[in-house]
Amino acid sequence: MARSEGLPAGSTVRLSPADDFDEVDLVPVQTFWQLVRRRFLQNRMAVIGLVLMAILIASSIVFPIIGGDAWFKTSLVHGPKDPISLTAPMGYDNLGINIFFRLMKALQTSLIIGTFAVLIIAGIGTAVGSISGYAGGLVDNLMMRFVDIVLSLPGFFLVIMLVAFMGSGNVFVIIFAIGLTGWTTAARLVRAEFLRLREADFVQAAKALGASDRRIIVRHMIPSAMAPVVVASTLGIADSVVTEAALSFLTFGLRPPEASLGNMLTGAQDYFYRQPLWVYYPGILLILVVLAASFLGDGLRDALDPRQRIEA
Repeated sequence: MARSEGLPAGSTVRLSPADDFDEVDLVPVQTFWQLVRRRFLQNRMAVIGLVLMAILIASSIVFPIIGGDAWFKTSLVHGPKDPISLTAPMGYDNLGINIFFRLMKALQTSLIIGTFAVLIIAGIGTAVGSISGYAGGLVDNLMMRFVDIVLSLPGFFLVIMLVAFMGSGNVFVIIFAIGLTGWTTAARLVRAEFLRLREADFVQAAKALGASDRRIIVRHMIPSAMAPVVVASTLGIADSVVTEAALSFLTFGLRPPEASLGNMLTGAQDYFYRQPLWVYYPGILLILVVLAASFLGDGLRDALDPRQRIEA
């Protein structure tokens, strides 16, 4: 209903339905995750990181299966002077081991260590951060002071100490050592999100309905606080892979016949001037893993930020 000019006071006319919707925004409403996907796909470096990481993961799964025991099987017939072939695209090392299949096995080992170490980091960090942020007060202060103490310690040397104490050369020990020393950043991120969320309407409504603290934390708050943890975990894969490579290079990590990018670099350093490609292969692959994880993490961080604009 609207007042019409030229009609007596108090007179009204009815507008047509078409007039009522002329100014209505007909753009379809998108969910949060649809917006996240659009923001992510508009980031070229993030897409490159995703594709590169997918290729690395697929290669680390497929080629070790195809090669079988070629990654550690020595041979008196083959050696560094053998020409490159379809079955050995990177040739053979001084022990007659197929370098390509050993490199793919090393990539698989490094990615496994990085992934499971990040799972431990995310698990401990989420547990500590959620309890600290939800409880507040004295509990929060005590837990955050403990986090500060852990942060004040030199992380890499703490990993070396744990590996040396529990026994080097074991994949599970390396995963545990990296995970046990790297959870502080995740804990701080989760705590910050919980401090923001605990006053939110849906949390107060859950409390009013009689939900227990455990249910509120697990069912309502943790899912809403996981976005920064996902980003930190993606970037943490790169840190974990580099840490494992450094441990193996310093002989605190995996040792032959086990394959990792770090011990391949260690084994190739004596042949750097005669066979420089033996150093380049694991080194370049390590760089690619770090770049893929970094691009992917940066892209997820921007995509999960609601303040980022979406180009039409």
